[in-house]
Amino acid sequence: MPLYENLGFTNHPFAKTNADEEPDLESYFVAPPYFDAVVGDANLPSASVVLAPRGAGKTALRRMVESQAVKSQFLAVTYDRFEFGADQTVDDVTLQYHLRNIITRILVSFLSYLSEHPDISKGLSKEEKKQLALFVSTYLGDLTGDRVQELMKELKSLPEKFKTFWSNNVGFMEPVINFILKSNGLDKIDLPDVKQEEKRLTDTYKYQMELLLNLVRKLNFKSIYILIDRVDETEKTGNNPEASYRLIQPIIKDLELLGINGYAFKFFLWDKVEPYYKEDARPDRVQQYSLGWNRLGLKNILKQRLLAYSNQKTGSLNSLLLKQMSIDLDDAICVMANRSPRNMIRFCESILAHQAERDVLSGNIDTASIDQASVVFSGNLCSELYGEDIMKSMQKIGKELFTISYVANDVLKVSGQAVRNKITAWVSSGVLQQVGTIMVPPAKKPVNFYCVVDPSAVRVMHRTETFESFINDRWLPCDHCMTENLFDIELYARENAPSCRSCGREIL
Repeated sequence: MPLYENLGFTNHPFAKTNADEEPDLESYFVAPPYFDAVVGDANLPSASVVLAPRGAGKTALRRMVESQAVKSQFLAVTYDRFEFGADQTVDDVTLQYHLRNIITRILVSFLSYLSEHPDISKGLSKEEKKQLALFVSTYLGDLTGDRVQELMKELKSLPEKFKTFWSNNVGFMEPVINFILKSNGLDKIDLPDVKQEEKRLTDTYKYQMELLLNLVRKLNFKSIYILIDRVDETEKTGNNPEASYRLIQPIIKDLELLGINGYAFKFFLWDKVEPYYKEDARPDRVQQYSLGWNRLGLKNILKQRLLAYSNQKTGSLNSLLLKQMSIDLDDAICVMANRSPRNMIRFCESILAHQAERDVLSGNIDTASIDQASVVFSGNLCSELYGEDIMKSMQKIGKELFTISYVANDVLKVSGQAVRNKITAWVSSGVLQQVGTIMVPPAKKPVNFYCVVDPSAVRVMHRTETFESFINDRWLPCDHCMTENLFDIELYARENAPSCRSCGREIL
């Protein structure tokens, strides 16, 4: 019997960190405060942008917007796959490229639903049938059965039955156009007309999308939502925020496109693209939201996930401990997650994995497994985020609060300027930030004070301590801004009061 069953779970609650791979997400999703605003009104749809760090839940939020489609009567069209030619770069991507992909997805979604309503298909006017045939010939003319199945995986709001519909009626490598035209009573379009339609795309995209909307509304949808996600996960964008933004820049800066009546473009973007987006942003026309979680929010996410996977019996990992700790384990996990639901899931998965190694038959979690998991999880995360060189430097410094002179004189034995160059790189990586200035006697002027701000990095620096004492000795929550400070107050000189690394207020 797997460990998770011995712990009382129906399935492993932390097996997946990708929201698209979680079929039961809706049962434990915790909505951010502005969720209803992002969904909006299908009668008066509008564009919006959600910015969030990686792992904060952008895709989960997108999926829950998709889940509102039937109830709110909008057609949800997910656009999260961007394909490139061999020599193509993000700078080669044009508005036409995006519109062709978007219109293709709208058409496949529309035709999927239309398959259940042959009366509507038969009731189309002669002009509407001609227009639909032209759309199908222009945008789906090269589509084969295998490609339709790929699109169905992307169009996640479509019911599973439509995948079966396409696979039953179109062979793997068979063109779909013949089946579509025949099943909907549409005439074939001459090739010159198709080429002309492609040529007119740039000049008439607004008109074309309005025609599509009119067809979609015949199925009782009020509007069309275009949900754009994963722009930073392509082979051409990767970890480059500027390239990620340039990929969708042709869409997001086109206010005429975003303002087309009956359409709502929803962007779910990595927050690192914000500096580039600001150059084009029009907050007066496109609402912007930031997705972030504090400890209490993460704790609720953890609770709902545990309840969903235990038939509502277990809402806290504290109840699974072999021996109760002097800290709240759920709180401690959420502190270490550093505002990230994905990090929280990864840490919990590591705890269960180490417990299984120790005793797979156990019905409890012991503190040794938590200790080991905290170090392994933190080490892996820091290697991914900062690299080995930076973490070796952090471990050598050995303190989460320090000055330049301390590193230069007591640790590295180099010049102050050499340390300043290193600190600039550490700050840029995100592992370190300046947290004000302090007085260090006998100096008469204040000096810059730096703090290691990633809880995982602090844990790696103090990996020989038990997790329980590590949290007890360092966790200082700020009641004002709700920042989870994690440092030893003894590292402050007597002349200086410990203060929150975010808002600067005294925390003792």
